[in-house]
Amino acid sequence: MTYKRTRFISVILITINLLAWLPQQDKKLQESMVRGKELYGELCITCHLADGKGTPGTIPPLAGSSYFAKKITNAIYPQKFGLNEPIVVNGVKYTAPMPPPGISDEEIADITTYITNSWGNKGKLITVKEVQKVAINK
Repeated sequence: MTYKRTRFISVILITINLLAWLPQQDKKLQESMVRGKELYGELCITCHLADGKGTPGTIPPLAGSSYFAKKITNAIYPQKFGLNEPIVVNGVKYTAPMPPPGISDEEIADITTYITNSWGNKGKLITVKEVQKVAINK
């Protein structure tokens, strides 16, 4: 077998393996989104509203949030430990504290997956491992 043919076959096999993996990732993302949406409806919707826009000047928006775009820890940390310090989201300063909701790392991963993939946000599947890496002193 020639080098070109071997390389071609290798590329085809890698592509097939990648294509087989993608639907599984999409399925995990969708399942997490469903769980996250339900949890959001129970825990977050009162303050951040159904459209994720929050209350200007009081409760920060989750939709189109520049704060999340900087780093995913900004979405995870408040759910895990609460938030008592001022933050700036989309150029607006927010000072209202957010108490930690007292939920599991899996629930935080699902809610974070939901909010970072909703309302025009472009995110990915957030894993429990990513949530566990977030420490109290981010």
